Amino acid sequence: MPLISKIKNILCCTYSEYVLEDDDDDVGSIVEHLTDNQEVSEKPLVSAYENSKIDNSSSNYQQHVIVKSVLRKRRNPSVSTTGPRRRYNILLFGDSLTAGWVKNADGYGTYHPYGLKVQKRFEDEGLDVEVTVSGVPGECVVQSMEERLKHELEQPGKWYDWVVILGGTNDVINGYSAWDIFDGLKKLYTLCSKHGARVLGVTIPEFDWDLVNHLDYQRRIVNEHLNVYNNSTTRNAYTLFLLDKFFPMHSLTTEQRRIFWDHDGVHPTEDGYSLMGDMIFDILIKEGSWD
Repeated sequence: MPLISKIKNILCCTYSEYVLEDDDDDVGSIVEHLTDNQEVSEKPLVSAYENSKIDNSSSNYQQHVIVKSVLRKRRNPSVSTTGPRRRYNILLFGDSLTAGWVKNADGYGTYHPYGLKVQKRFEDEGLDVEVTVSGVPGECVVQSMEERLKHELEQPGKWYDWVVILGGTNDVINGYSAWDIFDGLKKLYTLCSKHGARVLGVTIPEFDWDLVNHLDYQRRIVNEHLNVYNNSTTRNAYTLFLLDKFFPMHSLTTEQRRIFWDHDGVHPTEDGYSLMGDMIFDILIKEGSWD
């Protein structure tokens, strides 16, 4: 990815912690260069698609699909460990921004979730962490996320140490009020806490879509509410990541925006999702306890 190298010096002043490394060991290479000792466990590294049981009939989006995948690779047996270590489980939950929707060269949608980068970074640290992606393109927080999250958290024999929640973009686009969106997100956070999981809330990122740009003030109000909520909540239960601040759209140069954001004005590119994954990982590794 030679263009990444060209913009490193431009981004490093503000985003030095998150600039992508210019090497060949990216998530695409992981899929292409798996060895026998790196066999993917349980489910493929690339997301699988499952029919959703959630009723989205009232939504403007008629995409009844859950993009869900367990991303953890089987531990290489040649890697020695010093005594038993527990496995940690992380759920990445949300809409198409969690599912990792991108438009491929043929103009069709495919998926490159930011969880791929999160999983890889934990593996690079030698930590036994299983990252699960669960995203529904087009889903709204107000409509169905609470029931779907409850289903995820109540899976038999499954627990999550962390749940990363990124939602609200579709709600803003569909005209829901900022208060309803914020109230819906709080319900998701409370549900996670009741199941013993720490929450990493993520602010709604910027968008640039002529049909809905007049609704951007609702997005900003939701994010302001999330920030106030964060300042009044114990960090042991809830942490907020300001994605709209650290992964902006409008303040980027034309070249940077072309690299990190799709021209639809809503979704990141594959490089953008990888950058998101680096950011989310940095927060998780800093805020969590990883024995």
